[in-house]
Amino acid sequence: MDISRRGVLGGLGAVCAVGAVGFAGAATVTDGAAIDGLGGIGGDGPAATGDGTDEETAPQSAAVDPEAPFEARLTGDDGTDAMLFGAGDLDVVKGVFAKDGEFLVQVVLSEAGVDAFRTRLDEAGATDDPAAFVVSMTLDGTEVRRVELDRETVDALTDSEWGGVLTLPFGQESVARSVYERLADD
Repeated sequence: MDISRRGVLGGLGAVCAVGAVGFAGAATVTDGAAIDGLGGIGGDGPAATGDGTDEETAPQSAAVDPEAPFEARLTGDDGTDAMLFGAGDLDVVKGVFAKDGEFLVQVVLSEAGVDAFRTRLDEAGATDDPAAFVVSMTLDGTEVRRVELDRETVDALTDSEWGGVLTLPFGQESVARSVYERLADD
C-alpha cells in the first residue's frame, strides 16, 4: 500500500495531560507529497530515535493487528457516545516520525473502515454540527489523543478524495511508540 498517494489528515498537537495529546480543531488535508519529509513516506527521511534525535532511516510500517486495544469514540454535547473506529477498521500503521517537537503516527483505514467511519460520523450528527463533538482515542482504555471536531476537519474526512489516512501527533515519543507498537501486527 502506498501511503504517499492517499489523502492525509494532520493536526497541530499540544500536550493536554500526562499521556493525552490533542488539538483544538486545527486540521488540514493535503496530498501525501506534502509529508514526504516527515520520515520517508514514499522515500527515506528522518525518523525518531529513542534518544530524541533523527537518523536517516525510513520509519517502520506494518499491518494492523485487528485485535489491538485501540479505539476512537465520538462523544457529543447531546450525550452521544459512539464508536468511530477501532483497530479492526485499520489496514496499516506507520511511524514514528519526529516533526517540530511532536511524534507522529499514521494509520490507514481499510476501504470498509473509511465507509464505516463516514457512516458513524453522519449517524452521530457530527456532519451536521461538528463543533459539538470530540473524538477520544484510547489505548488499553487510557486516552492518548483527543480531537475537537470542526467544520473544516469533518468536510475533509467526508470528501470523496480523502483516502483514509490519519496522522496523529503526540507530544511524547513514548506514547507515540506505544500506539505504533500495540497496533503493529508483528
